Amino acid sequence: MARRKAGNVLSKDGEEARSQILHAAQKVILRFGLAKTTMEDIATEAGVSRPTVYRYFQDRTELTSVLIDWRAREVLEASRELLQREGSFEDNFIAGLIHTVALAREDPIVAMVLAPANQRGESWSETLELAAELTADLWEPFLKEARTRGEMRSDLNSSEVYTWLALVQFALFNSMESMEPSDPAHARMLKTFVLPALVAPTDGVTVRRGRPLSKNLKRQ
Repeated sequence: MARRKAGNVLSKDGEEARSQILHAAQKVILRFGLAKTTMEDIATEAGVSRPTVYRYFQDRTELTSVLIDWRAREVLEASRELLQREGSFEDNFIAGLIHTVALAREDPIVAMVLAPANQRGESWSETLELAAELTADLWEPFLKEARTRGEMRSDLNSSEVYTWLALVQFALFNSMESMEPSDPAHARMLKTFVLPALVAPTDGVTVRRGRPLSKNLKRQ
């Protein structure tokens, strides 16, 4: 039976107590891995009983989901400032994607969740759903402003854009396994294959149902 750590007393404040448990969970998960960590392990690290942990989190799934959400949002907060700087839509978009994914790789919890080995199985759909939600949280103000300025296509479904961008970030995350974030190949890939799908048409070209259409054909 695991011995409880001495001296770790949960705060009487509910939110602070949850935060203490999350910090304990983070330590244990980094030690044993996400799949092998139990509620008993987390309780031991927090210095409380397992029933006490269940008073704050319904089950292990909820606890780990909240932990992942917390760590991921920390990554996003560090990226917001970059998206608010002066610069073109194209430059800030590419720099923002690369910077966000690079930060995700540096966070041990986020990196563990996004590892290629975890990008499949039953939990994959939940991971993608959370990734799309977080992507929307970070990118919506930036993309909305780009649409207002006429720099981004206005015919795209926002929900689909965020899910697609989440998948792009997964691909970028995997490519950084073998290439440094500073490798210019990342920016070239995004500029060649990703940007054209978002940038508003110019020089007399409009878009209908996702296809470029010249002015002459548009009148027919």
